[in-house]
Amino acid sequence: MHRAALALTLLFLPFAAGAETVIESVAAKINETVITYSEILQEGALLNLENGVPLQTPLSKELKEKILDSLVVRTMLFLESRERALPVNEQAVTEMLTTYEKIPYLTDFMKSFELTPLEFRMIVKKRLVAKLVADDFVKRKFTGRAAPTDTDKQKAIEEWFSTLRKKHRIIYYALP
Repeated sequence: MHRAALALTLLFLPFAAGAETVIESVAAKINETVITYSEILQEGALLNLENGVPLQTPLSKELKEKILDSLVVRTMLFLESRERALPVNEQAVTEMLTTYEKIPYLTDFMKSFELTPLEFRMIVKKRLVAKLVADDFVKRKFTGRAAPTDTDKQKAIEEWFSTLRKKHRIIYYALP
């Protein structure tokens, strides 16, 4: 009897909490790595911040889906960087952090998502790692060949991402 009551309470809790309340949920899983809905909102707010748009600007469903896909790709690239043991230039991370510190409202962003400086450093580091791995792939792919065009590079990267998606177990969940 108590289990049934608890189950009903948990089922209707989101409705009782109000339409604006979002209970944390998993948006995707890559192997054993989870991407949460709040990470999508956080990344969207960071994109807003980078583009001079107010942090509170709502994200469209399409933009949330694009952000989720970019977080999935970034996670796959981060996992690839571990397999290849690619070193991250800590000086580049520090320089990127210095660039972010110049952006107005960075402190508001960090407070609103309850991020410590170390957690924000990891976000920046993951972004740089993704670029490092992609650049390394292009360098290896086109070594010994004529200089590739941007179109050649883009096509090669898209094919590689397709291969990575098959390599990793990816599960997408419905976004709230």
